[in-house]
Amino acid sequence: MKAEFDICIIGAGMAGATIAAYLAPKGIRIALIDQCFKEKKRIVGELLQPGAVLSLEEMQLGHLLEGFEAQPVDGYALLHGDQKITIPYPASYKGMGLHNGLFLQNIRAAALKNNFVTQIQGKALQLLENERNEIIGVSYREEGTSEIKSIHAPLTITSDGFFSNFRESLSNNEKSVTSYFIGVILKDCAMPFPKHGHVFLSGPTPFICYPISSNEVRLLIDFPGDQLPRKALLQEHLDSNVTPYIPAEMLKSYQQAMHEGGFKVMPNHYMAAKPIIRKGAVMLGDALNMRHPLTGGGLTAVFSDIQILSAHLLAMPDFSNNDLIHTKIEAYYQDRQRANANLNILANALYGVMSNNLLKAAVFNYLKCGGSNAQESISILAGLNRNNYALIKQFACLAVYGAFDLVRENICNVPRAFRILLDALTIIKPLAKNELSVSAVVSGYFKK
Repeated sequence: MKAEFDICIIGAGMAGATIAAYLAPKGIRIALIDQCFKEKKRIVGELLQPGAVLSLEEMQLGHLLEGFEAQPVDGYALLHGDQKITIPYPASYKGMGLHNGLFLQNIRAAALKNNFVTQIQGKALQLLENERNEIIGVSYREEGTSEIKSIHAPLTITSDGFFSNFRESLSNNEKSVTSYFIGVILKDCAMPFPKHGHVFLSGPTPFICYPISSNEVRLLIDFPGDQLPRKALLQEHLDSNVTPYIPAEMLKSYQQAMHEGGFKVMPNHYMAAKPIIRKGAVMLGDALNMRHPLTGGGLTAVFSDIQILSAHLLAMPDFSNNDLIHTKIEAYYQDRQRANANLNILANALYGVMSNNLLKAAVFNYLKCGGSNAQESISILAGLNRNNYALIKQFACLAVYGAFDLVRENICNVPRAFRILLDALTIIKPLAKNELSVSAVVSGYFKK
């Protein structure tokens, strides 16, 4: 079957639209298919860590952050009881807080204005295969006419997000819900530290906030468990575990938001990348890999994936050699696992830490010391340090520091000190097993 395009991209979300915007100017013919191209309202994907901003700039897409009041973020603030600390990002690096929907529309507009991108509005139905079980495109139901049509291309990228319809045939992923986020927008809100992401540790459950426009702050509140909270339980959770710990300067905006209601609830997923490598298809973004959004690392991972996959595809003379495309896909999966392991481990490990009172206090006191440990930790969070050894080292250091601190305070705290070490190991071990190889950690040690 003669291919009409070089690449068919299923899903014009953050991953699909961005790779289209990046590859189309290189002369690659792209079919971009999605059921709806209208602006979407989401409560995550609104904080770009410096690593994500850097990736955009390296792809010459940094200008897409302009024109809709995206706000610079200089670092993080941690609040624990009456104590407050700030940790700046490494010098010359900044994050960005923004409205996800507005940002995505900017990216889509950049992609669709290129003559090499064909916009197709419809619902992708089924991957098409030839007699050798190679994927050669996708069938879809066209919006408006409801006709079933087909797109043919040597490479099909599935980037259809959280609830991908094609994950089952292209991966062995096991998706789990780690908790839920309650999303609220606070208007005209004075944060304790302007231009910072805030992590609130005082209450039983963590919550975070950061600016997303000149007069709006996004507040994300964790609701533990894997069951969608009912309305009454949700209100009880807010009243007991959140409202008493809102800082005084934010309280008026918070109370106004609670009075207006309209907050959204979404599940937080963890899903390690376990692709089934098939000729003619590759997975990208949340369709392949997800982590807890507590650290804001989602878009860092997405843009990193795009850079890695694009580099392999652009190294080919054209899209006529299916075997070469397959080789490049294999290389992409290997490279992106190494690049994103820190982001995946840190996100879920930090959520585990924030849900453990002993470890929560330990990480606050550890970072309060400042110095190189705090700077290395924030560079990992920012997506700037991808060294696997550095992450394991920092996690081990904070656990040992917390245990030593307890024993130094009172020798009777030895059992609690052992508890910290055991809990830390329980959190990090399954994540490291999913995301890391021993050789990667050893290699990181020698690079260090």
